[in-house]
Amino acid sequence: MKRLKFKKAKCIGCQLCAQVCSAYKEGEYIPSKARIAIETYYDKGALKYADHYCILCGICQKNCPTGAISIDEYIKVDFDKCIGCGTCAEKCPKKVVRIRDEKSYICDTCKGDPKCVKTCPQNALTFE
Repeated sequence: MKRLKFKKAKCIGCQLCAQVCSAYKEGEYIPSKARIAIETYYDKGALKYADHYCILCGICQKNCPTGAISIDEYIKVDFDKCIGCGTCAEKCPKKVVRIRDEKSYICDTCKGDPKCVKTCPQNALTFE
């Protein structure tokens, strides 16, 4: 199964990945609604990165009380089953599950064709 990979040394912190994600998934350029985030910050004068995206660990799936989350080639949330309880978000080790409108939103790698990877000008994101 392919997964997103982040190469910190190549990232320039442009946030195009989050912008294209929110545009593709939500219909608007609002990075806070993206299902991926590359946070940039300074620590003792050095630029640092914190990557926030689904690593397909399956913890959300194992803890979902309604069985709304499944993982095959990518992660899927069945909105008919999802009750928005937030258990998946609480258990996620990467803290990437978002709860909005009483539903869980998780990166599904654009169903195996991640737009963030195609958009990254530095090839800091790969899908392998």
